[in-house]
Parts: sequence; structure tokens; C-alpha cells
Amino acid sequence: MKPFFYFFLLLLSVGTHSYAQKQSLYISGKVFDRDSKLYLNHVSIRINNSTIATESDKKGNFDLLIPKVKHVTLVFSIIGYKKEIKELDISGSDTTLTLSVSMKSISYDLTAVEINSKPKPDTVFGTTKFSIIDFDFYEDKYFLLTEDIKTDKQFIRLADETQALLYSVAIPGDAGKAKNLYRDFMGYSNIICENKIFRLLVFNDKLMLASLPVEDYNALVKPVIDTINSQLLFSNYSRDYPLFNYFSYNLNDSSKKEVHTIQDEELMHAYRFEYYSMKSRDKLMALEVAQEYGVDKHIAAAMISGFTHSMFYTPLYAPLYIVSDTICVFDHYKDCLFHYDKSAKKIDSVKINYHHPKNWKDWKNLMVKDFTENSIYAVFDNNGHKYLKMINTRSGKEEGKYPVIHYSADKIRIRDGYIYYVYRPFQSIQEKYLYKEKIILSKN
Repeated sequence: MKPFFYFFLLLLSVGTHSYAQKQSLYISGKVFDRDSKLYLNHVSIRINNSTIATESDKKGNFDLLIPKVKHVTLVFSIIGYKKEIKELDISGSDTTLTLSVSMKSISYDLTAVEINSKPKPDTVFGTTKFSIIDFDFYEDKYFLLTEDIKTDKQFIRLADETQALLYSVAIPGDAGKAKNLYRDFMGYSNIICENKIFRLLVFNDKLMLASLPVEDYNALVKPVIDTINSQLLFSNYSRDYPLFNYFSYNLNDSSKKEVHTIQDEELMHAYRFEYYSMKSRDKLMALEVAQEYGVDKHIAAAMISGFTHSMFYTPLYAPLYIVSDTICVFDHYKDCLFHYDKSAKKIDSVKINYHHPKNWKDWKNLMVKDFTENSIYAVFDNNGHKYLKMINTRSGKEEGKYPVIHYSADKIRIRDGYIYYVYRPFQSIQEKYLYKEKIILSKN
């Protein structure tokens, strides 16, 4: 994994015009109430637009070990207090920073409100000039991957909350078709195209594309899920194999260890049976392919037979999330939510059953995290009508349900308790717009 670390540093340097002189930066400090001076527990501290985060302890202490960059924006948030943002300029000689952060409590006026029988979705952005293919968040703005109506030309655009377009860049023709936006574990948004990958960079609301090496990115960055306690969490997931592992990689000593194994035993049995059900000449072909590419004969046989693209095969889905310094692995094949500490040591496990709804077809192998509120939602689909269930990350139980109003919502993301999605009104000629809805959970 050593090549990964050097490539990781290279990616961090893209757009900063210089390489970091040190490999990492240690940030520590205390958080307290501005008026009472009492220390605050469970304050979320995260790098803006990143999955890198931690939480203050009962004495208000926190610490973060992050890759060395030239500028860092830290966001401090907790219910009942005004969000605090700290902009940090990092010099080349800095290896540690100590902060003292005070937070101002806020009060809420509980005024009477009118409750409608059915809330109305808000249009975040929409125009008849282009259709929105995908989107991502950037601070209080949005990246929009769009396709023009008349020319079919694709653009990446930066827009704000007022639906104003701040900047637009055309997707280069040699990149091929842009497929989607992908946020990597470092918090960067990237455009995944048929032939190229671009990182999105913003300077003074000016949007730029930085080309990244595709093979290295797919091999060394996309497998990484998140970071915790100076460790990278990654997997060897392959769509065409019913088993994969989660690993941790320690940036300090370059050590690697296995964290958790995901396997669908029933599917694995059917997968391996493909080889034994083959005719002799096909078995020989599978053995030759296995030898040439250095893979197991059963893998080669399943690939040759087309089993992994048949109606009998479903790719594995068992996501890993970090919630309040706890690694949560949702193992849908052992029907358990596994908890690991920030050193990747197992704490415990609890039973889960939300992925076995009464109508089994509703479960669509999709979960979404609200990174600002540290909450996890499972996504279901009943004949095109999406609905969410919030899953308690300690107990594994369902905490409530929310039906999405618009039919066939796509590209779902969640932030600040709102669900955002791309949608074209059913049987309408309107182009795809970006909408949001406030998630109001019910127990039904």
C-alpha cells in the first residue's frame, strides 16, 4: 500500500501549486460555552466538504490528524448552538495547531405554525435551457453536472442558493460522456467521464477542472471509504465477486489489517457451482483464463458464463460509515450492524432487519448519510415512489419513515435534515431539476 500514500499526497497537491512539506497536520483543542465557560461534549468537528471529522469528549477535548494542506476550514456544530467556522491558513513549518473554540447558545421561539396535509418540495435549481444529470454540495453552493437541451453538450456549473449561475465549464470532448459526480474520501468532488476523471477546484467562485490519472485513481483512491485516527479505511470490493473485505491502513507506520469480511454465502455457493456445471472444454478455458490473469478458477468460470450479469446475481452491498468516532459496518448478509472503535477494534454488534421489508422488492441496496447531522438513512422504492427510513446507528433499529413526495426521485443526497434529488415530473417535457424536501419522520 505504500504507493497509495504517495499518490494520496499527489492528489492533495493538485490545485494548490505546491506539495506539502510535511505529510500530516495534528489539530487539537477544546470547545466550550461562550457564556458559562463550561466544556461542550459531543460537538461535531469536521473539515468542510469532507468526510474527515471527529467529536469532542466530555471535557471538550478534540483532536484530528489530517493530510497537510495550505488551508483548512473547520466546522463546529451541535444542536442548540450557533455553528462556528474556523478558517486556518497552514504554513509550511506547521505540524501541530491548538485551538480554543467558544460556541454561542441559541434559543428557539416555538411559534404556532400551519401544518399542511402534504408539504411541497422546494426547487433548488431549474431551467428550461439544460437538464441536471447529477449534483454535489460545495460549501453553501452546488456543483451541477448538466446537459444542454439543444446541443446535448455537457457542462459543470457552480450555482448558489438564489439559483444564480456563478461559473460554467464545458466538459472536454476527449473526456467522453460525463457519467456522474463522485465525492472521494478527501472531500473533493470529481467528474467521472468515460475516458477521464476531473477534480473540481474553485478559486474565488471560478471553477476549474484538474485532470487525474484514471487508472491510479480507480485503483488507489476510489476503494478508500473514509479516514479515522490517522487510518485509511478501504475495501477490495469487486462487483463481480460475492465476497470482499474492509481493511485499515495506518498512515504513520504503513501497516495494514483486515477489519471485516462481507460474504453472501448462498450466492457464493451458486457462484462456485458455475465451474462444476461447465462442460469439459469450458472448464479448460476457465483454467487457462485463471492462470493468465492470476485469479481463482471459479471467478474465471463465473465471468465466462455471464453469471455475474444474470438475473440470479446481485452485487454485494454492505456499506461502512464513521459516526461519532465509531466505525459502523452494515452487514446485510449476517443481518448485523458491527461497531468498531477508531483503532478498528471490534466493540460489538446488533441485529438489523430493515433490509427485510414486508415487500422484499422495496429494498434497493442503498443507504445515504447526512454528514452534517451524522444520521443514516436506508432508501426504499415502491413502484417508483421512494421512501426513507432513519436507522439508529447504535441499536440498528428504525427510528421513523419519510415518503419522498416526487415520483422517481434520483441521485439522492441528504444534508442538514433535507433530502436533495434530481427529478423530471412524470409524463412531463420539463427538464430534470434539483429539488429538496425537509425530512419529517413518522412512526408509520
